[in-house]
Amino acid sequence: MERSRMVEIATIVGATALFAVIAVSSWAVLTDLEQERPADITVKVIARQFAWQFIYPDGTTDAVLRVKAGQTVRLELISEDVIHSLYINDLGVKKDAVPGRTNVLYITPLVPGKYLIQCAEFCGQGHYSMYTWLEVTA
Repeated sequence: MERSRMVEIATIVGATALFAVIAVSSWAVLTDLEQERPADITVKVIARQFAWQFIYPDGTTDAVLRVKAGQTVRLELISEDVIHSLYINDLGVKKDAVPGRTNVLYITPLVPGKYLIQCAEFCGQGHYSMYTWLEVTA
C-alpha cells in the first residue's frame, strides 16, 4: 500500500476516534447539566419584549431576581413572545427562554452582591434595554 494511502487511513481513523471521545464526554456533561436537582427555591422567569419578570413561590413578582448567598435556585424560564436568553456573565450561565417550552436553569450564587442579567439573544429593536439584576444577599 502506498504511504499516502496509509496516512489517509490513519487520519480518518484518528479523527473518528477523537470525535467519539468528544461525543461521549460531551454527552456525559450535558446529561449531568440537564439532570433534576434539589433546590432551595423555585422561581418562575417570564421573558417578554423587553423585560424580565420573576415570580416567587409565594406569588410575589419582581423585576429583579433576589436570592440568598449559598441558596440553590431553580429558574423555570418561559417566553411569552420570541426567543430570549437569560445570561449572567459573572456566574457563567446562559439559558434560552423559548415560547411554548419551559427550560430549567440551576444557580447557586455564593458571593453577596449585585450581578447583571442580560438577554443574550437578539429579540427585537429594544433588545439593548432588556437587562435586570440578580441581587444576592448574605
